[in-house]
Amino acid sequence: MASRRRKLLKIIILGDSGVGKTSLMNQFVNKKFSNQYKATIGADFLTKELQFEDRLFTLQIWDTAGQERFQSLGVAFYRGADCCVLTYDVNNMKSFENLNRWREEFLLQASPSDPDNFPFVLLGNKIDLDGGSSRVVSEKKAKAWCMSKGNIPYFETSAKDGTNV
Repeated sequence: MASRRRKLLKIIILGDSGVGKTSLMNQFVNKKFSNQYKATIGADFLTKELQFEDRLFTLQIWDTAGQERFQSLGVAFYRGADCCVLTYDVNNMKSFENLNRWREEFLLQASPSDPDNFPFVLLGNKIDLDGGSSRVVSEKKAKAWCMSKGNIPYFETSAKDGTNV
């Protein structure tokens, strides 16, 4: 009988404070959402086990503080990451404009061996807010940004109702 080896994947979630990083992580791992906002201090992680084909994966998902004062969490935090999930709020243009800074900070701190091909994913969160009437970043604009960065995969999400989480 073939043994099924478990592979650990370290995933870092980055983005401005208040874009929903913690809510997305909690919805993905625990299928829970809280309306109460509580800022993350430093960093925290949750794990989730997944089976893909005949392989087992343990996802170690690191949630980070979006505030400026925690931005330089340091090389140790980013080192060894297998994927970086960049997150913004579709109702907040500044959070979208800051994506370049988050991406560059990650590449600087993590210094992956092949930065041009490092796997990033972009999430546009809070698509449920006000039925979409307060949206300021279009899907077209987000997809254009992804194309300019080497065709990063893009998903629009709602941590609140679980859409695409």
